[in-house]
Amino acid sequence: MKETAEDLEQLQRLLDQSIEQAGEFLRSSFQMPQHSLSARQLICYLQGIQTVALATVTAKGLPRVAPVGSLFFRGRFYIPTIATAARTRHVMKQPAISLTHFVGNDLAIIAHGRGSILGLEHDEFETLEALQRESSGQSVRTWGEGVYLRMEADVVYTFARYPQRYPE
Repeated sequence: MKETAEDLEQLQRLLDQSIEQAGEFLRSSFQMPQHSLSARQLICYLQGIQTVALATVTAKGLPRVAPVGSLFFRGRFYIPTIATAARTRHVMKQPAISLTHFVGNDLAIIAHGRGSILGLEHDEFETLEALQRESSGQSVRTWGEGVYLRMEADVVYTFARYPQRYPE
């Protein structure tokens, strides 16, 4: 776990605010907060590369979704990709993004927010590269002009049918 105490507190605030902001149907169907994960549980679960469905918006306002690998670091989602990928171009013109990770009907993590592009010159790039290599043995540098898409989440909703199965 590479998160600081401040990262953990900030993520827990976001999770709590997300529950408060959720509509009645979402709170009911996700059985919030009894079946929500805590920040510690979420961080522990999201170690390594996780496959998510990433949704972006084209310049014409059309939705696009694709399964991609995702890293979770210091309370944020990062998508390893390349500068010329369609999803990168979408984020450049329309930064609204969403992602979902789920395991059957037992676990769901949904986040909505804004994306930004982190290139080689960004101070987090080397750390993200190390995490990427540690998790998958790959480097975005070998894919071409490697970049990371960072999500600044406005909301994060979680559901765990058996939350006690997710350690802190």
